[in-house]
Amino acid sequence: AIAVVGSGPAGLAAAAQLNQAGHWVTVFERADRVGGLLRYGIPEFKMEKYVLERRLNMLREEGIMFRTNANVGVNVSIEEIRREFDAILLAGGATAPRDLPVPGRELKGIHFAMEYLPLQNKLCEGDTIPESQFITAKGKRVVIIGGGDTGADCLGTAHRQGARSIVQFELLP
Repeated sequence: AIAVVGSGPAGLAAAAQLNQAGHWVTVFERADRVGGLLRYGIPEFKMEKYVLERRLNMLREEGIMFRTNANVGVNVSIEEIRREFDAILLAGGATAPRDLPVPGRELKGIHFAMEYLPLQNKLCEGDTIPESQFITAKGKRVVIIGGGDTGADCLGTAHRQGARSIVQFELLP
């Protein structure tokens, strides 16, 4: 039996391959739903979640087990994992941001993408987000620093939320 820690793209791909090779696989996910970045990082307009659900159902039918709200090392002990599984595959997520130590960074209204995007994705999943915790671009002048996929996801989300204006900067030459 193999424990896969993380249910994002790497964790799901590894679980599928290990299962195909004949191993019993359990995937541990710290969030309330399986999918990691596929679920909470990539906006609905870019990847509809029914595609993810279809694949997850296939993996379940093939025998892969999923445990959500299972943060290994926090509410699931490493000792428990070692005791129950023959091997552990670490497929941790991509939520660690890269900060910019610039003047004004501490000001209110400056957010990392992975603080912003998951809230909108949870809303799209039907979750209720308290207004005090929700980050919205509605009616605001938005500046996005970064022009890759994540920056593009923030751009599309801000447009759909009704931002007054959006300026995006790419730091690469």
